[in-house]
Amino acid sequence: MPEKEVPRMTVWPFVLADLLLVGMAGFIILTATWPLSRWEIMAAAPCMVIGCWIGLIPFLREHSAAVKLWEQANLAAAAQQLSAVSEVAEQIRQATGQWQGINDIVTRTAATSTAAAERVSAETKAFSEFLSRTNDQEKAALKLEIDKMRRGHTEHLQVIVHTLDHIHALYQAGSRSGIPAVVEQLGQFRGACLDAARRIGLSVYEARPGDPFDPQAHQTPDGQTPPTGSTVEGTIACGFTYQGQPLRRILVSVQGAPAPGSGTAESGVEARKDAGEPALGHSGAETQAAG
Repeated sequence: MPEKEVPRMTVWPFVLADLLLVGMAGFIILTATWPLSRWEIMAAAPCMVIGCWIGLIPFLREHSAAVKLWEQANLAAAAQQLSAVSEVAEQIRQATGQWQGINDIVTRTAATSTAAAERVSAETKAFSEFLSRTNDQEKAALKLEIDKMRRGHTEHLQVIVHTLDHIHALYQAGSRSGIPAVVEQLGQFRGACLDAARRIGLSVYEARPGDPFDPQAHQTPDGQTPPTGSTVEGTIACGFTYQGQPLRRILVSVQGAPAPGSGTAESGVEARKDAGEPALGHSGAETQAAG
């Protein structure tokens, strides 16, 4: 800011008045006789004092004007600084408003994010429950199908065992007929059927006459265990194993015991029925029939 000059006063009137008063005081002092009287001192002293005061007035006024001008200049600078401070305060207020707006936006964003996370969590939970229900339904359906397959497999195995029992009975009847051609044909037919059964894991085994009776492998038609040392006289119905698991023991006749039935082809099947059909499990492996 350019400095302003203090306005100058007209000094010569003050100087002239000062000179007149000082001159009058000097005239009184010079023309008076010494020692000065009281009236002469009272006349000269006021003239000297007033003259000195009038001579100082211009300088005092200029000094007072300069001080006031300096104060005004400082006040203007202070006003400018206050204006700058007001601008800074306005900027701070605007920045505070912007931060408040940003805070509101962040708060809404956080709320939206929280709501989205909750929705995602809820959807994830619902999807997990749906998958669990679907999985349970699929497991139930698969279990039902497996049970059906096991029952069908058990029924098929029972049919095959029953058929092989009839084939064995037919072969025994042909053997009793004594006709070699019939025995040979029935033997070939029975062998082919046994080979076909072995392909699915169903093995057939018989007891040879003269073998010692083994309760773990043999059983009698009446279900009674013969005395120790008894020997096998003949096979009434074959024993079976399915995939290595025992399915049914061999139904045999023991030497010295009455033969069941009349000796016809149906006698072996009837004796097997009397001994009990094997109870096939769901896994396809059969527990041994109770003797």
